[in-house]
Amino acid sequence: MGLAETIRQWHSNRARAHELDALGPDQREALARDIGVAEDVVVRLVARGAQAGKELPRLMQVLSLDPEGIRHERAALMRDMSVTCSECAVAARCRRDLDQGQASLTYRGYCPNAETLRELRGERPVDLRFS
Repeated sequence: MGLAETIRQWHSNRARAHELDALGPDQREALARDIGVAEDVVVRLVARGAQAGKELPRLMQVLSLDPEGIRHERAALMRDMSVTCSECAVAARCRRDLDQGQASLTYRGYCPNAETLRELRGERPVDLRFS
C-alpha cells in the first residue's frame, strides 16, 4: 500500500471515529445492540478501520467454505468470527499467506478462528500438543 492510500485510510478511519463520537450514549448502545456486539467492541472495530477482517472471507474461500452461505445459515457464528478476525493481531501475516497461496497450510498455527474453521470444514479437532 502506498503513502497516498495509507493517508486516505487514516482520514477515513478518523472520520468514522468522529461519527461514532458524535453519537449519544443511547445511540451507541442501540448501534451495538443492532449489530449484536458489546459497545466496547463497536469502538474497537471502528478504530481498526474498514479493512479490518477482510481476510476472513478470503481464507474461507481458500478453505472451500462459502462465507455468504454460512452468513445466511449461521449469522451469529459468522458475526463472531468476523469480530475475532477484525481484532486479530496477526492480520498482516494472514494477508501475506493469502497473497502467497500459503494460508491453507499455515492458518492453523496463528488464526484465532482456526478451530471454528476446521469444524466448519468437518475436520476433527487437532491436539497440537502431540503434533
